[in-house]
Order: sequence, then C-alpha cells, then structure tokens
Amino acid sequence: MKILCAVDESEFSLWALECVGKLFRHSVKELVLLHAVDPRILRGGGGKRHKKHDSGTKDISQKLEAAGQKVLAGCAHRIEVAISQATTKPFAVIKTALVKGHVADSIITYAERSRPDLVVVGSRGMNDLPGYLLGSISRTILTHGPCSVLTVKSPLDVPGSVLLALDGSKPSKFAANKVKEWLSPEEVTLHLVSVVPDILTDASQKVFPKSRLKALVAPLRLQAQECLEQYRELFLKEGFQVVGTRLQGNPREKIVESVPTCHAQLVVMGSKGLTGVERFTMGSVSEWVSAYAPTSVLVVRH
Repeated sequence: MKILCAVDESEFSLWALECVGKLFRHSVKELVLLHAVDPRILRGGGGKRHKKHDSGTKDISQKLEAAGQKVLAGCAHRIEVAISQATTKPFAVIKTALVKGHVADSIITYAERSRPDLVVVGSRGMNDLPGYLLGSISRTILTHGPCSVLTVKSPLDVPGSVLLALDGSKPSKFAANKVKEWLSPEEVTLHLVSVVPDILTDASQKVFPKSRLKALVAPLRLQAQECLEQYRELFLKEGFQVVGTRLQGNPREKIVESVPTCHAQLVVMGSKGLTGVERFTMGSVSEWVSAYAPTSVLVVRH
C-alpha cells in the first residue's frame, strides 16, 4: 500500500499522521510525507517591483522552505516511531517531498504523478479559510483527487470502531475489499451499515396503500440484507469482529446518524453508488457524509 500524507503545522495534520501510524502501519509499504509552500502569500499588491523587494521576498521564501523541511523532518521521525511498532517495519519506505504552489492543487498534482493508493489529509490546515464544515483544501482534494482520500477530523484510537457503508454497488464492494486489504482485524471492529432508501416522496407515500409500499420496498430490503450477510461472512473469515445493521431512509442522513450509535471513529464508503432506478446515489452521499459526519471519513475511489 502506498500512502501520500499531506502535512503542515496544524493539529489536524498531526492527527492525520498519527492515523496513518495507527491504522495502516501493518499494510503500508511506502509513505510519502508532502508539504506544500504556497508562494502566493509572498505576493503584495500591484505596482512597480524593486530589487530590494525581490531580495526580501527571496529571503522569506527560503525561510519558508527551510521551515517546511523542518516540518517534514519532524513528521518523518514521528511516523518512523509509530511504524516501528509494526511487523512490516523493514518493508516500509518513508519519503519526504516539498513542493511549491497552491496547496490543494499541489497535492492533487503530486498524487496524479506518484499514483498513491490513498491520500491522507487533515480536515483543516494552516492555509484553510474559516467558515466551512470541511476545510477548503481537504474539500478540493476529496472532490478532485485521483485516488481514495481519508479526511481526518479528530484523533483516532486503536482498537477502534469503523463504520462501513454498503449498498451493493461496485464502488461499495471495492471499498469493502480495500478495508479487508488495508485494515487489520487486531485494530478495528467493523459496523456494516446498509440503508434502504425511500423510493417515494412523502406525498406519494400518503397516496399509496401501505401494502403497495411494502411490496415496492421489499426487494430493496432483501438486497440490503443479503449485502450485509455476504460481507459479514467475508469479514468474519478474515478475523474481524463484525456487526451488521439495516436501516431505511435518506442514506446520507442515516449514515451520519449511525456514527454515534456505532461509536465509530472512522466512516468508510465508496465514491459512487448505484444510480437511476436503483436510487443508491452514493456519489453525492460520500461528499455530504464527509462534510457532516462528526468523525473522520475515508472515501474509496476505484
């Protein structure tokens, strides 16, 4: 497993780094710590530029880069200590990289070039603007990143509880397989959640007879239950502790509501789900859950 972890001096960045060390220490084979220096903070207003100004800007730029290298060195030391506790330590390669440019764009560009399995980022960073449920940087990476993205919102303890949202779609199955591949049964307890969506509006439900509504929903309930049973058996064979829950309602709301019930420290879901008649629109659900869930969210992208 190859991980790209974006780091700065924020507490969210520290939590992201700790999450990598705790959650993926048994599966990571290569970890790249990336720090981005945004040169835009050095730009002043318009007008004529002077050599003195350019010299001062260059000096500040060099100091920012030196500070960035210091951040990377500190993070590398922290993660080496964490990974050293895993049996995979001899096989884990830790690298650092410093890039210049808009933070979110730089992280996405680096990910496109280096092709990691997962990008890990704190939900807020030093360069984020206040007033958003997700920081502007993490939100951009989640939307435009080329691979799976883990947005870390709080410290994660192991062993801990992980909520895995399932809907029977290919992205959902891919997410389940990645959980099996990336996470250790020793570190997590799995709570499988499958939501049967409401197929009619509130007004339509008042018009249709209850028997008709029950008949319409029955195939979806059966599909959700079969999905839960299938993956419960799969994860039990892998040694995981597993609990399965079938719910009905708005998928994104039910998933978020399940977080405190399951005491989940992490939500995992596919980037897209079934569409059209099947009504499992997990694509929009994953973005909504990432914004509103009170805990960290891993969106697995195929």
